[in-house]
This record gives sequence, structure tokens and C-alpha cells, in this order.
Amino acid sequence: MNLPRWPYPLLRLKPGKEGLMSKRHPWVFSGAVARPSDFHLVRLADDSGQVLGVGTASPANPLAARIFRFEDAPLDEAFFRARFESALTLRKELGLWDPEGGCRWIFGEGDGLPGLVVDRYAQALVLQVGTAGLELLREVWWPILFEIGKREGLTAFVERSQSGRREEGLDPVNRLLKGSLSGPITVREGGARLTVDLLRGQKTGFFLDQREHRLQVGRVAQGRRVLNAFGYTGGFSIHAGLGGAAEVATLDISAAALDQAERDWAANGLDPAAHLRMEGDAFELMRQLEPMAWDRVIVDPPAFAKQRKDVDKAFKAYKDVFRLGARATAPGGMLWCFSCSQHLDRMRFQEAVWTALLEAGREARVLAHLGQPSDHPYSLNHPEGFYLKGLWLSLS
Repeated sequence: MNLPRWPYPLLRLKPGKEGLMSKRHPWVFSGAVARPSDFHLVRLADDSGQVLGVGTASPANPLAARIFRFEDAPLDEAFFRARFESALTLRKELGLWDPEGGCRWIFGEGDGLPGLVVDRYAQALVLQVGTAGLELLREVWWPILFEIGKREGLTAFVERSQSGRREEGLDPVNRLLKGSLSGPITVREGGARLTVDLLRGQKTGFFLDQREHRLQVGRVAQGRRVLNAFGYTGGFSIHAGLGGAAEVATLDISAAALDQAERDWAANGLDPAAHLRMEGDAFELMRQLEPMAWDRVIVDPPAFAKQRKDVDKAFKAYKDVFRLGARATAPGGMLWCFSCSQHLDRMRFQEAVWTALLEAGREARVLAHLGQPSDHPYSLNHPEGFYLKGLWLSLS
């Protein structure tokens, strides 16, 4: 694949459509461009031809362009090196760059690199490439990422690029890029040791964005009965067990995920008799639970609204499952409700929780509004980057 030469072709906006770009918003939708681009690397310009920024373009995607820099300059080696090093410095300053832990190194728009996600899991790195423009530039940025990773002691490099690639005319990718893997990786998270399957797990292998909330649950689990709904491989469950929970139930539809949860439970020195495996559809299983029998309940479902048109249907699903969570929570107990749907904004999410509590006949105090951790930063110019919403509640 030949590297596109600078200067990239112009992609002109319609007259009066430069408003979002003038506010340094990194997205340009198809309705704002004069005509779709035939190129994947472009210089964005207003109707007069004045260049406003440089980024990647997607001819067939409603999201027509993603802006990498708001100046007329190329996406070259110096640009990518500066962005990679800046993101790495931040994670180190936050105390999250742990040779035994898990951390998001690059978070797309939040780190000025739209379409690119890079996660560290102990000695392994997992990356996701979401746009055709980034694929065209792979020979520019990949050697730099690999070089820095090796410098930081990373020995295995994996690519898990699925989400949204078909809209870019790209095939999904699931492969080992460099190094070797003998099997799943074990990461340290507080006092827990958690297993991550980098080639078969969800997303890049695990849900790093719930790290702080898992630790939070562990701090308030002593002597309690804990229900972890949509529990995946049991991250919340392990922390609850290590926090002294009397009993923990992990509920998930995936037998393989629950198998791993049971293995990790035992590997962390926890009593197998204190862990209950609940396999099946969360909605159905939660309807069968004894009401108000669980002291701590975590409801962390998948993204029900993957597109904006799905929001109304997703609202009902969230409301229903949060109602079931509230129904299961004991008086004086705690309930955590989450949504990772970017398209369901904070107010609509809170409305779903509030409506669920009304339908369940429960009163609640808000202990905290929750969100994604500091290694998942977002720009104030790009509020869509705030995707993880949560409420920590005390129920009466």
C-alpha cells in the first residue's frame, strides 16, 4: 500500500457548516460536506477553501471525517510520536502504567487519535484500528507504537479490530502482530489477579473502564451477599470476594466467561462454596430471584443503544433491567447501575434509573455519579467521548 503524499486532497464543507470545527469538535458528518471524499486522508476546508484541519475521511460512513489536528499539517511520524508519548506520560502521571496491571494507553479522540484504541495488559499490548485512513497510515504509526512498547518492556502485540470496520470497507482483524502468547494474560488489579483472554475475550479482552468501580464494590462487600449481573469473567465478583463478602453470585449468559470466573475465584484463594454461578439470560434469571435478598447488586449490561436510532428501545431495556436490580436489592442495600451506550446521554440514563425505581416501588439516595476512569479521558470539545454512565445508590 503506497503512503499518501502530502498535501492531502481537500474535502470542502458546505457553506455555513464549519461551526462544529470552529469549536474544535473532531467529527464531521456527511450532511456537512459538499460531496463525499474519494480519499481516506483529507484536509478539511470551508467553502472558500481555507483549511481548518486534517484527518481521515469515510466516503460511505455517516461520520464523514475525523479530525486529528486543527491546522494545515500532515499526519506524519513526528505527529504520531508526540501523541503516543503524551498519552503515555499522562498514564504514568496517573500511576496507572503498571507492568502487572491493565491500562488504556490510547483512547481515540480523547488522546487526539480518532479511531485508535490501545490497551496494555501486563506485558501485552492490544490495539484496535477503526478507520481506513489509519490503515493507510499504518506504516507511519505502527513502527513508532511498537518501538515505544518494546522500550516499555512489552513483549506481545495483539490486534483486535472489529467494531465499525465494515463501515470503512475493512475486514475484522483478530491476530497476534508481534511476539508470542502462551495463553491468557493475568493482570493485577488492587489485590485481585484477573485473567484476560486477549484473542477471544470481549472488546480488547476485558473491561478496563470498570476498574475503579470494581475496587469500590470490594471496599463495601464485607459480610454481604453480592449479586453481579452481566458479570462476564467475574471482575466485580472477585473484588467482592476479596472484600469479605459472605456470598457472591455471578450471572452471565456465557458459559465460557463463567468458567473463567470460577477459575479466577479459586485462583484468588476464595472459597468455591461462597460463589454461585448463574448461567442464562439476565432478564429471565433476575425475574426468578427472591426479592430484596441481596445486599449489593451490580447491574452492568452491554450497550443496548449502538446507534442513535436505538435509544428509545434501549431506554426500555435499561429501565427494565434496573428495575429488576432494584427489586433484588435488600432494604439498606446498595445498587450500582451502568450504561456504556454513548448515544444514551447522562440525563436519559438517570431517567431510566429513576423510572425503574418508581416502578419497583423503591426509594434511593445517590451516593455517587460514576463514569469512565482517568485513562479513558474525553475532550470538552467532544462530549460524545463521555460514554460510561453510572449511579451508585443506597436503597430503602
